Amino acid sequence: MNAPVAVFCGHMFSEGSDEEAALAVRVGEVLDRHAIRIAYGPLACGADIVIAEQVLARGGELNVVLPFAEDDFIAESVACGGPGWTARYHACRDAAARITFATPGAYVGDDNQFAYNTRLAMGLAVLRADAMGVPAIQLAVVSDQIHSLSRTGLAGAHADIRQWEKLSRQTEVIAAGPVPRKLKFPARAPVGSGTRREIRSIIFADYKGFSRLGERELVRFMAEVMGRIGAVLDEYGDHVEFRNTWGDAVYAIVDEPRMAARMALEMQDRLADLPPELTPAGEISGMRIGVHYGPVWVGTDRITGNRIWYGGEVNRTARIEPVTPVGGVYCTETFAAALKIDNCTVCRFRSVGVQALAKSFGEVELYELEMPR
Repeated sequence: MNAPVAVFCGHMFSEGSDEEAALAVRVGEVLDRHAIRIAYGPLACGADIVIAEQVLARGGELNVVLPFAEDDFIAESVACGGPGWTARYHACRDAAARITFATPGAYVGDDNQFAYNTRLAMGLAVLRADAMGVPAIQLAVVSDQIHSLSRTGLAGAHADIRQWEKLSRQTEVIAAGPVPRKLKFPARAPVGSGTRREIRSIIFADYKGFSRLGERELVRFMAEVMGRIGAVLDEYGDHVEFRNTWGDAVYAIVDEPRMAARMALEMQDRLADLPPELTPAGEISGMRIGVHYGPVWVGTDRITGNRIWYGGEVNRTARIEPVTPVGGVYCTETFAAALKIDNCTVCRFRSVGVQALAKSFGEVELYELEMPR
């Protein structure tokens, strides 16, 4: 069997431990037994960096996946274990083949940011393994003497193991040993009030050619285009947790990635036979749909008093649909990875390469979603 692609996780611990050398040997033995040379994961102090160093020592390919802005990550998850970890972090980071940020924004004291990063790292590892035709395996450094620091149970090595088990994939558990955990976290003020964060799928759709429609066609547009999309949303019931529209735009929050994928594809399928006055000959007209997956703020709209879902990942999704071809559905690599973790079998996707998002929102790798043939 070909060597698997690994995704790694483990407990953080402080520097200066005599037990660390023995842990490094145990990690190396597991890497050698499986001939692992490609690995995905974060670089927190302790287990993550030990695993990363062992992968690099074997000439392997390290793919770093970080949950939020790098300075915040170093303060929250690296330097908290002692100053020596920061230098080792930078050495691993500089030697990495690729660095992916789950979100470019700041740490807001939310365990969902770590949970989201875990799912992304897992999804990227599975994407890579599937492309190579090899298994994906989880390496987890844990100890019965070390308990999760997560107050919600969403993050941490044990939560990561549970998430991987849902995929019915193999986990190699490596004993951490009696490593110290004298971690010192920076003080952070709470962010916001009356809000919470949830990881959700996000859909944005927009109709190219809407501005050219006349008053007579607008009535038909609302009935035929928005009416058909509304019907699709209705059919998915409570899976659609939020919906909004203005003009020709549609914005929806969906609970599960596979549901969001089906929904977006069914929207385009329903719009395949629009009246000719809405798609005039010689003009490119039709719906473009972008899909993403990430942590979203949930709160109250201070103007309308209604519930609202908002945040940087919502803004990112809105920048995808303008670069999507008419009649198509584009998603981020993050969403494609989430589909893998969601065990989605109702659609397939293919990379269309790195694309510049609208309004100078950066460049990301995008995928085209398609119905299975």
